[in-house]
Amino acid sequence: MPRIFSRLKAIDFFKKIPSDLTEATLTGAWLSIVAAILMVFLFSAELLSFLSTTTTTQLVVDRSPQNELLKINFNISFPALSCEFATVDVSDAMGTKRMNLTKTVRKVPINLDLERQGPAVEDHAHRPTVKYDEEGKFDDEPDIDITVPLSHENFEATLARYPIVIVNFFAPWCHWCQRLEPTWEASTKEVHDKYPEWDGRIRFAKVDCTAEVDLCRQHFIQGFPSIRVFRKGHDDIYIGGMHEHEAYMGDRTKEALVAFADSLVPSAGQPHRKHVALSQAPKNPGCNLAGFVMVKKVPGTVHFVARSEGHSFDHAWMNMTHMIHSFHVGTRPSPRKYQQLKRLHPAGLTSDWADKLHDQFFLSEHTQSTHEHYLQIVLTTIEPKHSRHSGSYDAYEYTAHSHSYQSDSLPSARFMYDLSPIQILVLETGKPWYSFLTTSCAIIGGVFTVAGILDALLYQSFKAVKKLQLGKQG
Repeated sequence: MPRIFSRLKAIDFFKKIPSDLTEATLTGAWLSIVAAILMVFLFSAELLSFLSTTTTTQLVVDRSPQNELLKINFNISFPALSCEFATVDVSDAMGTKRMNLTKTVRKVPINLDLERQGPAVEDHAHRPTVKYDEEGKFDDEPDIDITVPLSHENFEATLARYPIVIVNFFAPWCHWCQRLEPTWEASTKEVHDKYPEWDGRIRFAKVDCTAEVDLCRQHFIQGFPSIRVFRKGHDDIYIGGMHEHEAYMGDRTKEALVAFADSLVPSAGQPHRKHVALSQAPKNPGCNLAGFVMVKKVPGTVHFVARSEGHSFDHAWMNMTHMIHSFHVGTRPSPRKYQQLKRLHPAGLTSDWADKLHDQFFLSEHTQSTHEHYLQIVLTTIEPKHSRHSGSYDAYEYTAHSHSYQSDSLPSARFMYDLSPIQILVLETGKPWYSFLTTSCAIIGGVFTVAGILDALLYQSFKAVKKLQLGKQG
């Protein structure tokens, strides 16, 4: 057994020198201190590098699943577009067209200062189509002077004279107004014959908005024809504690209009009562539209415009000034995911990283101004080291270019988007433990070896110098 141990000692890589054969020097002490400090510094730096996160960025073709839909979120205020007619449409390069989306869009009336003025407005996009009398049905009836339009000079006096006045705000060029005109005249004659002047409980009247522009704007008329019900000189009603206009939304036939007038007569001089054909027309001129739309990942347009079946619009009256409170693509990340994105995003995250149009105001400086916003969208996917457990994070970013121009078509606000086919893939990488271990050993061994070499050189140099000095003295 002792012989075996003796043979093992022969392969010892670290043979020891007896302590009485070694010599301690002041130079070696200083080199040892410097070497120890240097080893501690390099080891700490390597440890921080091992614990820190590094990322690699790759450009790849978009890996999104086929036919995946994209969520576009918006919150936009139009101070001069009534909720009565404000609509959101979506179209894309594949021919898809969806008009007047309502399920995921909320409309709230606002004033000119963008302040909320009541609860969300119920959308009437899917109500039955308004019926009209057949064209030419009343051609044989004589003209009657009681249909002469009211003017700003006699409008208030007429409203003050009768408990109920039903006013048709129209424009002669409007197709729907032209269809309604003979029906309105026939209805007016029958109602006025049934309830003559001495009765005085109800009257039909109309206002030509091309001649009485200021009068129509004073009553927030944006679409033609608009039929309003005035009681005791005004058309205000209280719904949800808020002021609204009382408007007729029923069929535009003689039978429907006369029946509507008959139903109102018992309430002449009485406050507003709920009626099936009555609805509130927003008294406030503006509308806030907030919500989201799901679109295909192809070039397309989100279109904000005034639209209504059975109404026409004067292009010169439409003002599409708007404030974009937010417009972002995709789902907002949770606080935890946001911190991960902020930590790993190659360019860092600014306050508007996903919403370049946040709180921007676009003013229609000219009549018939259409606003266009062109968005180029890029998908950045962050994959953490432990993505199998936490999953990857998607962040949609975009650049925005906006302009406005005068158009012969109905003014609108368009958000045209185009998605890049290239996806930015950010991978979180870290140094493996064996690399850290190897580097740490290299630091300790390297510094120790270099320090030993320097110590030997300095020791031999000082020893040689001493020998030369002793030789000169001898």
